[in-house]
Amino acid sequence: MELTKRQTEIIDAALRLTAEGGIQNLTIKNLADALGITEPAIYRHFKNKSEIVKTMIGSFESATATGSGLSGFDAITEFARSRFAQVAANPPLARVMFAEELFMDDREFSELMLGMMHKHKNSLEKHFIEAQAGGEVRRDISLDMLFRLVFGPVRLLVKQWGISGGAFPLTEKGKELLEDLRKILK
Repeated sequence: MELTKRQTEIIDAALRLTAEGGIQNLTIKNLADALGITEPAIYRHFKNKSEIVKTMIGSFESATATGSGLSGFDAITEFARSRFAQVAANPPLARVMFAEELFMDDREFSELMLGMMHKHKNSLEKHFIEAQAGGEVRRDISLDMLFRLVFGPVRLLVKQWGISGGAFPLTEKGKELLEDLRKILK
C-alpha cells in the first residue's frame, strides 16, 4: 500500500505514541493532538484505529531478504543489517517492531505480527538452505532452529538498543553480532 504524506505522518505519530505508552496510548484523540489536527482529519486518511495499527505493523515489513541479489548467509545478514538500519533511522521502531507483547491482547493484531514473523522466516528459509549447501552454516541444525539462533540475538540487540535510548551504535554492534554468528554457525 502506497501511503500519502499525511498517512505516513499519522503512522509515524502512531508508532511514537505506541513506543511511548503502549498500544493503549494509541488513540485517535492522542494521534490528533500529536499531529495538531482534528480527530475527523485522521478519519479522512484511515477508517479507524484498527486500520492504523494494521498499516503500522505492515510498515515493519519494508526490509526483505529477497531481491537483494545475495544468497546464502550474505542474504541473511543483509536482511538483519537492513533491520538495524531501519531501526537506527526510526528509533521508536526499537520499542514496537519486536514487541509482540504490545499486541497480544488483540487477536487480530497478534495474528498480524505472527504472520509477519512467519513471512520473514519463509522468505529467509531458502537462504539458510543455500548457506547449508554452500558449507557456510552447519547442516545438522534444523531450519527452524537456525532462524531462532540468528534472529533471537538480532531481536535482543534491537531491544537493548531501544531500552538504552540508543546508547551504542546499533549498526556497528549489529555487524559484530552477525560476524560472530557466522563464526559460531560454521
